[in-house]
Amino acid sequence: MKPVWLLLGTLLIANPVAAKQSPDLLPAFSTAQTLKSNFSCYISHFASYDSWLTMLSKKPKFNTTAFAERFPKAVIEQRQQQIDCRIFVYESDGVLVEGVMLQPRSTGPGKLPVVIYNRGGNAKGGIWNYGAIHAYLMPLAEQNYIVIASQYRGASAFPTGIKARPLADQFGGIDVNDVKNLLPIVEGMANADNQRLAMKGFSRGGMMSYLAARDMPQLKALIVEAGVADLEKQLVQRPEMENIYTKAMPNYAAEKTAQLSARSVLHWLDKLPPQLPILLVHGDKDVRVDIEQSQWLAKALSEKGHPHKLVIFPGADHGLDPNRVEADAETAAWLKLYL
Repeated sequence: MKPVWLLLGTLLIANPVAAKQSPDLLPAFSTAQTLKSNFSCYISHFASYDSWLTMLSKKPKFNTTAFAERFPKAVIEQRQQQIDCRIFVYESDGVLVEGVMLQPRSTGPGKLPVVIYNRGGNAKGGIWNYGAIHAYLMPLAEQNYIVIASQYRGASAFPTGIKARPLADQFGGIDVNDVKNLLPIVEGMANADNQRLAMKGFSRGGMMSYLAARDMPQLKALIVEAGVADLEKQLVQRPEMENIYTKAMPNYAAEKTAQLSARSVLHWLDKLPPQLPILLVHGDKDVRVDIEQSQWLAKALSEKGHPHKLVIFPGADHGLDPNRVEADAETAAWLKLYL
């Protein structure tokens, strides 16, 4: 079966016709003034499983079998009935940013805990498309969590009117505020328990999570999958990342060490909330982020007596395949323990 991260790369957000259609806006799901608009993610080609599959089937070399294995029809149709999925636009530092929010349609009495999920990639890749929403966000919402995620400034995947501006993404610079500025939206949701708040990050999203966590003492748990702890050391392991760093980080040529250190949690571990429990998950066949990144961080956390757990999956790649189910189970257990 094709790895999940490769499969998701084949799933178009929408074709050009769908992108021109203005979706029907829905009433605000939060009282936050920074929430500007929102609409259902089940629009256009995503209104049904069959219409989604029909659109994707037109792509060259689309693997129908792999798609059906990764996204079973019964599961997708059940989610459309049970999970309220919204695409929204919010203001962050005066900039309009795209986001995704999911919550169970039927919640029963009481408020729900919240998970902020920080994606990997950059403004040109790894964005929250419809396939990625189902692969990573839906499983958490199915466990009775409100899930909210930022696309980060400069990226756009849905017909929100936001134009893609890749150079706006500083890869751990001012875009970190796009994560922190989700908090007022959460606080304005009537059914969100903002006292039970966790955060999860994948790959680049791990870096974003560490950076945001410094200013989020209310976090009860943090989960990082295949995350980078030291960007300068990552350049030794994966030199091609310098192409992204050069384009994204301000004054990179003149301030390389400073810019990389500012984004590397191993250089300022004491700034994290001291009792924040951190789950680190990594595959030892990850060729994008070396497993040593999580091992170095786990060692440093141990030396400081910081609560944490390191889970390594032998044979797993960057997307934790073929152990995605087991990795999701680790996330579920960690959230249940601390939320």
